Amino acid sequence: MRRFNYLALVFCVGSVYAVPPDWPEVCPDIVNRTRWDGRLPVAVDYAIIPIKFVVIHHTVTPECTSETSCSSMVRSIQNFHMDTLEFQDIGYNFLVGGDGKVYEGASWHKVGAHTRGYNSRSLGLAFIGNFSNKTPSDAQLKAAKDFLECAMELGELDKNYQLFGARQVSATESPGAKLFNEIKKWRHFSRSP
Repeated sequence: MRRFNYLALVFCVGSVYAVPPDWPEVCPDIVNRTRWDGRLPVAVDYAIIPIKFVVIHHTVTPECTSETSCSSMVRSIQNFHMDTLEFQDIGYNFLVGGDGKVYEGASWHKVGAHTRGYNSRSLGLAFIGNFSNKTPSDAQLKAAKDFLECAMELGELDKNYQLFGARQVSATESPGAKLFNEIKKWRHFSRSP
């Protein structure tokens, strides 16, 4: 019975974030799964908050510039993760679109499938697009920074969290050379995760 009550509380808290009455001012527009027409996960694993690490990725897909095109791209990524890679859900916790909005992926306090060895203790934030040879738009960068501040305000991220690029802990080029050079300037960036 206790487990049921705990899960009910977690689902209740999760739904509060979808349309919260006292959303911190710094929070960007977060497009929830209903708005982008996301599939239900096969299963959900919960992370202990506050999260201590943020791993930045890029999706290596075409970019998107509107809620319609970004929602379509997020659905495509979710389908690939679930149908081809056999993940329980979309692997990233959140994604940042070129429209300056953040898209809910696996979501708050959920274990994603984005960086082996870090999934249960990090938040995976992916920039939609390929940022090997170009920097994300100012709107995309601002949305990501605002999102991280928002996550701290909500208590999802530890106030002293460490941020790093996926390439620092995995054999990948993600988040792309240009984006990686950008996040090196961010205040929570860690050179040695």
